[in-house]
Amino acid sequence: MRIIFFDIDSLRPDHLGCYGYARPTSPTLDAIAAQGMRFDHYYCADSPCMPSRHGWITGRYGINNYVVTHGGSASKPNILETMYAGPDPRNALVQQMLRRNGYDSICFSNFGNRHCATWFPMGWTEFHSPNLKTGSESAEEVNGPVLRWLKNNGDRDHYFLYINYWDPHRIYDLPRDWFERMSAHPLPSAWPDETAIENHQRVNGWFTASTLFPRNAKSPTPNMPDAIRNRADLKHMTDGYDAEIAYTDHHVRQVLDALDAHGVLEDTVIVISADHGEAMGEHGIYGDHVCADECIHRIPLIIRWPGVTSPGSVCRDLLYNVDLSATLIEMTGGTVPEYYDGCSFAETLRTGSASLHEYLVWGHGLYTLQRAVRTPRHLMVRTYDDFGYQFDPVELYDMNADPYQTRNLRDARPDLVREMDHYLTEWLHAQRVKPYALPDPLQVVWQERRKKANG
Repeated sequence: MRIIFFDIDSLRPDHLGCYGYARPTSPTLDAIAAQGMRFDHYYCADSPCMPSRHGWITGRYGINNYVVTHGGSASKPNILETMYAGPDPRNALVQQMLRRNGYDSICFSNFGNRHCATWFPMGWTEFHSPNLKTGSESAEEVNGPVLRWLKNNGDRDHYFLYINYWDPHRIYDLPRDWFERMSAHPLPSAWPDETAIENHQRVNGWFTASTLFPRNAKSPTPNMPDAIRNRADLKHMTDGYDAEIAYTDHHVRQVLDALDAHGVLEDTVIVISADHGEAMGEHGIYGDHVCADECIHRIPLIIRWPGVTSPGSVCRDLLYNVDLSATLIEMTGGTVPEYYDGCSFAETLRTGSASLHEYLVWGHGLYTLQRAVRTPRHLMVRTYDDFGYQFDPVELYDMNADPYQTRNLRDARPDLVREMDHYLTEWLHAQRVKPYALPDPLQVVWQERRKKANG
């Protein structure tokens, strides 16, 4: 068996056809979903990029693996400090666990260079940086070495191949013809409307409607507007984002064709996911990932396991990205370490039902300091520091009735706020009593930011 994991940066599930999107962004991913299982409520345990990927690689929440932000003490895992005294047994990364199970683990990604993530290249059988860029590498640039590797090695057995695409992360720097083809299609959603966009002009901070680029810079590419002033600008930006998805989908197809040329595609597990999503107007944020909102933490997951997943099946249970780590270990015949926070849903790939979590708790520690509680219907977000953004200290949303989080129910449903706070306290206590508990890294971020601000 072979496993190919496509990790597509900043990919919202609701911009894929298999999740109900009306634009032709994802024919390849849609075909994989039609052959396998789609997961509708799959979330990253921490955001943005580095906390999310570190969670997936370690199988642990950020509060336990100590990476909840970019930069500062709380971006440095507890791996390296123990390495010279002998590897800490809690530090077995998922790629190392797969190697123990007899699977070579091969990585193609510039992520470690981009975020100074010195832990990211550790433990792989092979690690490849497609080029020396530290951002904005195209899917074409990634696929060059990937396709060469597959030409020479694709028919081997027992390997795990991880492919990381920077697309469709902003700034949508892709060949113009992809943008022009997408721009021929109307916007599928009526939200945000002109009134919402007008109200968003009063939202402060980077990546907002009036400050789409830091320090009021102009767009460096023709595929993004300089600001979001109206629905025409929104369409301009959405055209760029959707074109990036279609462009990436095309390059996923190239990898699948390379496997098919070896005659091994039908004996290969395909996994498609992302590190986090992207705001497209929620809370007045456009084209980035600055908070613990649903649009940031909800990510796609599509798995096709030939002979196991039923074609077109759907799982609607709550799951974390750290659960995928445990699942891959079990799929390859291993035992999930006790210190992993993730729970395997390998059996779900057969049955379609998981029932692992009554609720989820996730966090954001870069642009804001937030933790959120998600039940099957509701989302509560607690903001400990908004760093200049205008988030209410407590927000509560009915995600079935209000998917864009426009109506805060905090005052109308104090009973539900208390219930969600109970879940948050219960979860925090469960992490604090673990034998390897560390100081809460979100508190560390706050302390370091305040110290810097106060000189």
